[in-house]
Amino acid sequence: MADRKGSAICSLIHAALLIAIAVGPIVCADGGAEVKFRGVDGKTYDLARFRGKVVLVSFGASWCAPCLVELEALEELKREYASKPVEFLWVSIETEEERSDWTLRNFARDNRLTIPVLRDPRQVVYSRFSSRVRMPLVIFFDREGKPAGKPHVGMATPEVYKKVIRQRLDALLEGDQ
Repeated sequence: MADRKGSAICSLIHAALLIAIAVGPIVCADGGAEVKFRGVDGKTYDLARFRGKVVLVSFGASWCAPCLVELEALEELKREYASKPVEFLWVSIETEEERSDWTLRNFARDNRLTIPVLRDPRQVVYSRFSSRVRMPLVIFFDREGKPAGKPHVGMATPEVYKKVIRQRLDALLEGDQ
């Protein structure tokens, strides 16, 4: 009975957060965490939907110069890993006052992004992985949907960056962490 009450309460909290602008992690009675984001396309992106795949979530901002270079590298990696069970997501930590969905959609179009552009304007999810703003910040999720290894912070040259990201993705695809 207690588990049903805990699940019911978790469901109510979940519903309330879905209504909010930014949907962040929800810790349920069973100890699991759901990570959801709202995309600038109006859709909700639930990391649980990607179970069975490795997921790369990059946090950044449209004003962040290293993030722009990183996005080009991520687009190349997305094409490279197209035949593998890997999902790439980009999450803006900018508030709606800084950048509206319309502005972020134009940013995505202007930069030819095919990676979904999502939002974490209150940095709810971001703050789980970093106590200060350092971008880009990349979080890897394994096939079970759990964060895998330490976050990757920063952007070196595109070649070095892609090499590091490939190593992490390949290790996760092989089941190594």
